[in-house]
Amino acid sequence: MNAKAQNFFTHKATMFLVSFFAALAPVFFWACRSNSFIFIDKILFIGFCQVIFWLMVANAIFATVLAALRWRHSAWSMQAPKWGAVSSVVCTCLTVVFAIVNIALLIGLGEEAADMAFISAADMLPFLLAYLIAALLAFFFPAVSDKKLRVVIAVLIIAIAVFGALFAIYPPVHYKFMSDPMVLDNGSGYSVVFATSAEGNGYVEYEYEGKTYKVYDEQDGRIKGSSTIHSVQIPYEHLDNNTYRVGSMRVFEEYAYGGRNGRTIESEEYEFAPCTGEDLSLLCISDWHTRTKTAKKAISHLGEYQGVILLGDAASCMQFEEQASEFLVTFGGDITGGEIPVMFARGNHETRGEYATELSDALGMDSFYYETTHFGDYRFIVLDSAEDKADDHVEYGGSADYTAYRTRMTEWMESLEASGEKTLIVCHSPEISREKDLAERAFVKMEELGAPLVLAGHYHYCALKEKEWPLLTYIDGGHGGGDFTASLVTLSGDGIGLKACNKSGEEVLNKLVGWDGTVLK
Repeated sequence: MNAKAQNFFTHKATMFLVSFFAALAPVFFWACRSNSFIFIDKILFIGFCQVIFWLMVANAIFATVLAALRWRHSAWSMQAPKWGAVSSVVCTCLTVVFAIVNIALLIGLGEEAADMAFISAADMLPFLLAYLIAALLAFFFPAVSDKKLRVVIAVLIIAIAVFGALFAIYPPVHYKFMSDPMVLDNGSGYSVVFATSAEGNGYVEYEYEGKTYKVYDEQDGRIKGSSTIHSVQIPYEHLDNNTYRVGSMRVFEEYAYGGRNGRTIESEEYEFAPCTGEDLSLLCISDWHTRTKTAKKAISHLGEYQGVILLGDAASCMQFEEQASEFLVTFGGDITGGEIPVMFARGNHETRGEYATELSDALGMDSFYYETTHFGDYRFIVLDSAEDKADDHVEYGGSADYTAYRTRMTEWMESLEASGEKTLIVCHSPEISREKDLAERAFVKMEELGAPLVLAGHYHYCALKEKEWPLLTYIDGGHGGGDFTASLVTLSGDGIGLKACNKSGEEVLNKLVGWDGTVLK
């Protein structure tokens, strides 16, 4: 190695930057684990990603030690030892390679999964900051001889530590509502769901028959205060054609005795209009996968609607509460303004991630399969197709038991009786169940109930399918090929109108289906 190259790799600034970026590498690699590690390990060998992660950690530690030696030993300024120069080159090259690996992972994850990786990385920043401060105090600070500079550095470190601790206790977040509420029909009543920018409790306030109600998001009398998503259960008759407001008090910490609370916020009044009568227009949306802005463009071309059917797959997974808040609750509030009802069918991507087990409770739903007769003069049976692969698939990490779940759903469905009401089936996947015997039983029961049509998503294209499944099936589009398709389902005595538009306003499909299941036009 010539003298010029050696001076570059052993320069103070170079080694400090290398140590900094070397410390960032394992943070971002770990943040990508939820979406990428399982696939990489499957292609190469189980544990490969763990090996790379610990190599990144070792490289970060070694790079920090080398940088500290360079700063603390004045002899290096004249001539770095050969082993030091070689080690610096190795650390620099490894850091560059690891940076490329992380960039490739983030690009490969795609937009929605990359967003999740950045959320994970943000959660780990306090640990990274603590590591950097510890390294600075242990290795670099003692090497500073200038007293004034030492004072400045010490003051900065103390300020960072104090404000870091303060922000950990009192997060510097403006407490506000993230959107209008979303009013979910859960089959037994309404669940008024809304999100706030930080943790707190939630309540709904309204008047009914001369009495003022203030109903909290609570469980067995204990008001929930550790979530940013709040759901409050309200009887149908209390909210129909009535006004209400939502409110929330910020909760910093909950103790065994007492707690620390912040400000209380309250919304303006919302005028809620239920779906009534025979003539009904319902917005149908599926598979938006975080693309809420594009979805809204498509929705804007469909005209007015009196209710909304969300067919699932709001994001790649439900790993964090933030995903459910932004891409499901906030999106639902934005497109309804808190004034019309929403029906929700869970998608397969809502079954994935750590937060998936909390989603039903967060939304105030006892079950993801249910029936409702509160959308006009019609009966809707909402089913949950859940995951689309076998329970033992490596992707699920041993956390899936959906065959038993779909068996219970099928048994529940078989317990339903025909009512004479015009009936529609809503389900994320048109297959209903990946188990053929359960799917066959479900379709037989649908015919017994007199349902002419299944409203579904999952496939990311828009079409009316007459032969693929036993029942006529409408597949709502969602996102695909850089475009987005949304649908308007109009119900009347004449039949079921299906109209779909893309984000540019172009009509993708326009069909009319009779209540006997025949395509009229």
